[in-house]
Amino acid sequence: MSTVRRQALRRWLVVAVGVATAVGLPPALGALPAHGSPVAAGELRQRILGSVGQPYQGYAQTAGRLAVPDLPQLSDVTSLLSSTLQLRVWYAGPDHWRVDQIGVNGAERDVYRVWHGVEYVWDYGANVTTQVLGDPPLRLPRSADLVPPELARRLLTLAGGDPVSRLPARRIAGVDAAGLRLTPVDPETTIGAVDVWADPDTGLPVQVEVTGRGASGPVLTSRFLDLSERAPPPAVLQQPVPPGVYIPLSAAFDSTETPDLVSAVGNAGFAALPDRLAGRARRPLPDGFEAVGVYGTGLSAFVVLPLPGDLGRTALSGLRNAGGVAVALSQDVTGVAFDTSLVSVLMIRYRCGRRIYLLAGLDTPALIRQAAGDLAAWIGGVP
Repeated sequence: MSTVRRQALRRWLVVAVGVATAVGLPPALGALPAHGSPVAAGELRQRILGSVGQPYQGYAQTAGRLAVPDLPQLSDVTSLLSSTLQLRVWYAGPDHWRVDQIGVNGAERDVYRVWHGVEYVWDYGANVTTQVLGDPPLRLPRSADLVPPELARRLLTLAGGDPVSRLPARRIAGVDAAGLRLTPVDPETTIGAVDVWADPDTGLPVQVEVTGRGASGPVLTSRFLDLSERAPPPAVLQQPVPPGVYIPLSAAFDSTETPDLVSAVGNAGFAALPDRLAGRARRPLPDGFEAVGVYGTGLSAFVVLPLPGDLGRTALSGLRNAGGVAVALSQDVTGVAFDTSLVSVLMIRYRCGRRIYLLAGLDTPALIRQAAGDLAAWIGGVP
């Protein structure tokens, strides 16, 4: 057996043992009583938002229950909301971390953030390492965004003015975690509540539950099964292919400045979008992103993304085959809508597929349809 294969075998034995151990931890730890903390809801929120510098390492699991259909070049995003993910995390700081997404049948995808504006993505199955340069102003969500600390801080930041209240403490991954509930006041968002449990001393979130408006239980959950609030060893954060190091012939290496579909579309020369849709102002983006629109603020902000040529037609067909509902917006513009308890999606098509747009957000279907109607009227006036 080669050295590389022996190292890979040892790696997966360690992962297998770690996963088996972690899966067995929650019932045992959950049976222990949790000691409540007297910290007030507002103070706990501030500690959570201020925990960005707290190092940690652990094993997390996310579960999405939205049954969002796969779409071309968006399957990685839709799987975040409709499947269970196993994540191994090492975090030394906001610009120095690593998240391994562990899949079935030996699949693995690792993201290394080594310093500001530089990341490495290693696809274990394909044996390909990609260097990603720069921080795009807008990108698609990824598994690293669902780690409990990231997800909690992002949602609490978006809903900065919404009220919070305390929840009973829970014992999570060995932490006596204080509970916090955020209740959105925006009537247009589909989110009914965001529940966060965090270490009351450091503010580090250990579990997040997102519940749709009117739903009986959470539709998105992220929690640690194993956690240590210690800095990870430097070696585990070392990028897989350091600059200047020999790359084996069996491995592939690439470098990109447009890591996902949003960046590619933003630089593809599509026409600029209108300044307002559904009464929501378009947020400013840097030059080169005129074709991508983010409208509104807070939890009910929505995105408009043009899809070129065959990609748009394939995505539209896939949404229709997944159970999407036909929507007629004008004589020249038709669409297909797909709504879940949390995410509303609508794709519209102008005439014979010359222009296809995707609208999506954590919004009520009525708001997304209103935005699509405004966009259809705008499309009719564009030569």
